[in-house]
Amino acid sequence: MKKLMFYMLLAGAAFAQAAEPGRVKPPLLDIEHILAVLVYSVIGIVVMVVSFAIIDWIHPRDIWGEIADKQNRAMAIVFGCMMLGIAIIIAAAVAG
Repeated sequence: MKKLMFYMLLAGAAFAQAAEPGRVKPPLLDIEHILAVLVYSVIGIVVMVVSFAIIDWIHPRDIWGEIADKQNRAMAIVFGCMMLGIAIIIAAAVAG
């Protein structure tokens, strides 16, 4: 399993490097860029919290009760992966 994850990460890194070989961006140290990063970070966190609240509302079981009280690791992994997927979508939308 560890080998599979390693090869998947290696292939993803090679693909990302081959996708845009000559693109180099200057450093972002302007106040406008810093402000934009802060605004987009706050928007991303708010979207994550709202999406988790919607998933918690739709799901038939009590997510917090299952994960915290009953120590249900499987449910924690499933919802963690779901939040990671939503975070990747939000990051792609912010990056453009």
